[in-house]
Amino acid sequence: MKLFIKITQHQQQAMAERSIIIRALAMPPAMAHQTTTGIRQQDQKRPVYEDIKIDTAFRKISARSIGFHVWRIQNDHVETLPKEQYGTFYDECAYVVYAASVAGTSCDKNTLSREIKTPGATIERNIHFWLGANIAPERSKAAAYKIIELDLHLDHKTTQFRESQGNEGIRFLSYFKEDGIIVHCGNDPTSTPVEPRLYQIAGNAPQRCVQQRTISWQCFNSGQIMLLQTAGIVFVWIGRVTASADRVFGIGAGKRLKERHGIAELAIVDDGYEQSMGIAQKDVWNGYLNLSKRFVKPMPLIPSAGETLLKLYQCDTVNGVFRVELVKTGALEQADLYGRDSIYIVDYFPRSIWIWIGRSSQKQNRAEAMRHVRGYVIKKGYPASTPVGRVIDGLEPAEFVALFPAWTSADINGNSVKGTVSEKFDALTLIQRPRLAARIQLIDDGCGDITVYQIGLDEVKEIPAKFAKTFYSGHCYVVHYQVACSTEHTNGSLPNSIRNVLYLWCGLNAPPEHRTIGDAFLVELSDHLKRNVVQVRISEGMEPPHFLQIFKGALIVLNAQEACLEQQGVLDIRHYPTSFVLKVVGNTSYSCKAVQVSSKTLYYPEDCYILKAPDNEVWIWCGQYSTGDSREMAKSIASNLGEYNLVMESNETDEFFNSVGEKFLSQLKKTTVAGNIILPPAVGGQTVSQTWDRAVIALYHCLLLPDVGSPTLRQIYGFTQQDLRPDGVFLLDAGSIVYVWIGEQTTPEEKGQGWELAKQLITTHPVQRDPAMPVAIVRQGEEPITFVGFFDTWDNKYYQTCVLYENLRMEIDGAAAGRTGAPIPAARSSVRSDDGSGDDFDRYQKYPLDMLRCGGDATQLPASINPTRKEVHLTHDDFVTVFNMTYHEFEELPKWKQVELKKQRKLF
Repeated sequence: MKLFIKITQHQQQAMAERSIIIRALAMPPAMAHQTTTGIRQQDQKRPVYEDIKIDTAFRKISARSIGFHVWRIQNDHVETLPKEQYGTFYDECAYVVYAASVAGTSCDKNTLSREIKTPGATIERNIHFWLGANIAPERSKAAAYKIIELDLHLDHKTTQFRESQGNEGIRFLSYFKEDGIIVHCGNDPTSTPVEPRLYQIAGNAPQRCVQQRTISWQCFNSGQIMLLQTAGIVFVWIGRVTASADRVFGIGAGKRLKERHGIAELAIVDDGYEQSMGIAQKDVWNGYLNLSKRFVKPMPLIPSAGETLLKLYQCDTVNGVFRVELVKTGALEQADLYGRDSIYIVDYFPRSIWIWIGRSSQKQNRAEAMRHVRGYVIKKGYPASTPVGRVIDGLEPAEFVALFPAWTSADINGNSVKGTVSEKFDALTLIQRPRLAARIQLIDDGCGDITVYQIGLDEVKEIPAKFAKTFYSGHCYVVHYQVACSTEHTNGSLPNSIRNVLYLWCGLNAPPEHRTIGDAFLVELSDHLKRNVVQVRISEGMEPPHFLQIFKGALIVLNAQEACLEQQGVLDIRHYPTSFVLKVVGNTSYSCKAVQVSSKTLYYPEDCYILKAPDNEVWIWCGQYSTGDSREMAKSIASNLGEYNLVMESNETDEFFNSVGEKFLSQLKKTTVAGNIILPPAVGGQTVSQTWDRAVIALYHCLLLPDVGSPTLRQIYGFTQQDLRPDGVFLLDAGSIVYVWIGEQTTPEEKGQGWELAKQLITTHPVQRDPAMPVAIVRQGEEPITFVGFFDTWDNKYYQTCVLYENLRMEIDGAAAGRTGAPIPAARSSVRSDDGSGDDFDRYQKYPLDMLRCGGDATQLPASINPTRKEVHLTHDDFVTVFNMTYHEFEELPKWKQVELKKQRKLF
């Protein structure tokens, strides 16, 4: 079977795509012949689908069981690995990993196998095949055949992932979160000696411990953790530009190697301080990595991901030829995947390539899907390591669903899966059920005290309670809400550990100056309250449920603004416009508000409207298809404007028409033509179901390291509270709101970047997001239940025993000092800045001595180096060698003496 790419001529947006494919196909004849021959040979070796025999090891897996299994490919069969070997891989081997769990729950290497007898329970089945970096082609092909066998045994109701060493997906890595994965050289324990070995810590969430093929300084860079395993010592080398979480993992990996091989000692070595090791340790280290030849490269720059464009291709097989046709570029919708027997490829290069199979497609197509999508990757010229996956209609995983702005879940039979949410909530119920609170985003029932401040250019003015429910689109407001209920659980935990919520509401027409002043006042008020505070930024039209709840669903947003209402930049809210029309949006206290609409707005018989007439009469007009809940909310809002009159569509009185005029009636007639009702567009932002869509809830770890450009966001799959480390900043993307969680041990620089980090996440998300969506700042120990509820379990006492890098370092160095009698060395902190503003020697990027001297030509230096202060970019060891003193001793010298010494050493 050949792979054929069909190019459409009629789509202008596909022109660039077409040229790429043509170039991929226009390879030299010899190369084309080799490629075609390779495919034909593979076809000849492929088993006939009907004759596939399922491996004996796979037959033991029950389709109705959950569990976790790992097999290693051995020629024509698979070897079942014992549990203690889970997470250990060899770079010349291929593995099949099977993870099955009940839908909505996570799975890892500790998941116990058991039968699921609950009627209607959905089981998510994921097959991963992992390929080592040095695997032989025969083993790679055998792995591809074996997943077809396992998939066939499970009736093709699985999701498949291709994992290559160093490019593993977040779901695969989450299975081994406890200890990470370790990759050895060779194909079994006898292929390489136990020592010496050099490992590099790479990746994230969790990290990977990968054995290097050579023991050389060329493997080192300042952004990595390295492990040197010798017969008597395991050295943990800490790169100076590494995150605290990486350091903790590195020490843990070193301890595991020490215990596994019975090695006597664990030693920590700081980048640039290698000469500070004890004499015995230095002798061992020099035996493998001579310090006189030390060369540590700076941390490599992380390339910008750039703009990643989604592309959708429709696929079919005609006369044995697999055809691919581009049908859409840009944002995708679930409706684009139509046809129960259709096949589509979703191209999100370089992050992932997916092939989607309709639920009624032939089993042959399901079995061949991974081969087809791999052929697509080859034809496009993408790297062989590009992640690919196969999904079945009705069994889409979260990573795939996250590429679509809205997704209606359905089972494999096409039946929609819908959740139900109760409409009535009280504060105590929400406190006792954080999961429910998170689902509907309600901290309490809104019965706490509220203070509203209006932001002006020259002052911030508190608004009297009588007028506090009316906002104007041209202004910003700060709302201080004091939480109504915070009852402790019987086990002592306090899920609602906040007392104050500060909202900054910005109108769509508010000038930038008002927004800036509002930001400053928000911070000032938060500092005044000191503790138990959550800050939330929201924009008009994107109000979260709790914000609407504290106004009891009676918030009024006016866009009219007359000059006479302005008094020194602060609006006099005691005077309303002479007349206006409000559309009632929502039908519950946590989803309802009234928004001013213009005379040109279409009116719909499904809605309720509040009209303030020129004669000061207040009317509620209810469309004939409006609900009772909507009418009740309209009454609640209208009561704030005075006495009101209610009229129903088709039963309007002469008094109503005389009061409101003909404009409203003429617009109403435009919406009902020949009895056909024009359905209103969706309003009010995200719905409750979208807020709780598991596919869009994600946790990200923010890394703020120097010389890497913008902050890096690492997604953590299957997140738990333990992933929130006190020395880090994390983003919880809940779909309709982004929470920025700030640990207690973070630096002031990190704490001040919360809003910008959230903005970065929103703008780089694969699905187009509204940049004005709400963002909340949450501090460790002050988490609202609307945040806590996204975690399966939460323990407020967890952080009292959480182990940090500094604690581990003191424990290990203290044990070493006890053996040798030497003083405990100070732990080297990670680098935070390189702007030259500080005097902390360790905060500067380090470069080799020869590079800094550079023959006296300052133009050859990196831009970040100040030519008059080259000495701060030396490592500690190089500094001592060059100047015969420490940096701090050097700093105590007179400036003229420092300059003279630097000139003598060719560093000025």
